[in-house]
Amino acid sequence: MWSRCSLAVTLAISAVAMASNAAEAVAESNVRLFLGNWAGYVVRGPVHEVSATWVQPQIDCRNPGVLQRVVPWVGLNGATALDGHVALPLMQTGVESLCASDAAVYAAMPGLQVESVAAGLSYVDAHLAGTVMNVGAKVSDVLGAAADGLCALGLLHESCVPDKTLDAWWEGYPDPPYAYQDVQVRPGDTMHSTVRWDGGRYVMTLDNRTLGWSRTTVAPSNAPADTAEIVVEGHLDAALPGFDPITFTDISIDGRPLSDYDAQTYGIAATDRLLVPGPVQGSSFTIG
Repeated sequence: MWSRCSLAVTLAISAVAMASNAAEAVAESNVRLFLGNWAGYVVRGPVHEVSATWVQPQIDCRNPGVLQRVVPWVGLNGATALDGHVALPLMQTGVESLCASDAAVYAAMPGLQVESVAAGLSYVDAHLAGTVMNVGAKVSDVLGAAADGLCALGLLHESCVPDKTLDAWWEGYPDPPYAYQDVQVRPGDTMHSTVRWDGGRYVMTLDNRTLGWSRTTVAPSNAPADTAEIVVEGHLDAALPGFDPITFTDISIDGRPLSDYDAQTYGIAATDRLLVPGPVQGSSFTIG
């Protein structure tokens, strides 16, 4: 399982400039779009609990030289709070669908090492951490594009054959992620995630409602929850795999539907396309 540099590295841009149909929908609603490695919605707090349900998508590995990730998750913290600071730690749980060939792994390693350095800087200077993370992402992008080109020419042979993996996980970023090694997730499984802060600890629960298992992790922390996220994550500045549309349903933030909040819209400017969420409809929205 890959280190998940999940701190929101975002850039506010004019939605009017977007060319795709999804971005045009954002533009028509006159919202501000934040670009980074998340696509979905962020609510700025204070908050105590967020939960949502989705169906884990089937993915299509289209760029064999590039690590490609689609990661639906729910979490608290990680974005910029109302007072302007980046809320940490980011407590989250979800499922990662990953395309990883040997060529992609080797190409990604230098950039991932830089992004690990960025994680270590998060509490020291969140903006510096974001800058360093962007550098790591650019390194991965350049090397991944080179590896993908060699794969397209047929020069790396079996090294270009991607493996598909699915991992159920939780994370307290900037600490590394942890996979639940004793459970299985399949494309098409219905997942439900809840993250709650009770004043002294974060409780993260991930349920597979199709296979009937549930896993809960408790992480002590006095740091309050100042943002809530319902997002799909991709690797920063990399290609996204093809994937079935993901609809988040049963979204609840402190017992209220997402439509009750003035949520911020986040999008992924991937190297192969722009990914932004569809409009909020009560307690649901779709990405795909």
